[in-house]
Amino acid sequence: MGLGPTYRLRISGTAGAVPETAAVRLIARLPALWGATLLGCAGGTATLALTPPVTCSPAEVSQAVDEALATPALYGWIREPLP
Repeated sequence: MGLGPTYRLRISGTAGAVPETAAVRLIARLPALWGATLLGCAGGTATLALTPPVTCSPAEVSQAVDEALATPALYGWIREPLP
């Protein structure tokens, strides 16, 4: 099974939260076999590129990210849409 398309997303947290730490925590909670790259952090946000297996739909990508963000270690972080 190969990797599918790449999905870009941004997460943002509460004031004073460290986006680099949140990005690492998010990546650590993604399913095995997913590719992930931290594209940048600025202004309390982190932008990532996720490459799930080719069998994953966009809805499954959103669900996996939302489930990761629902864990206590990422409390207060939300997913923001990117254009």
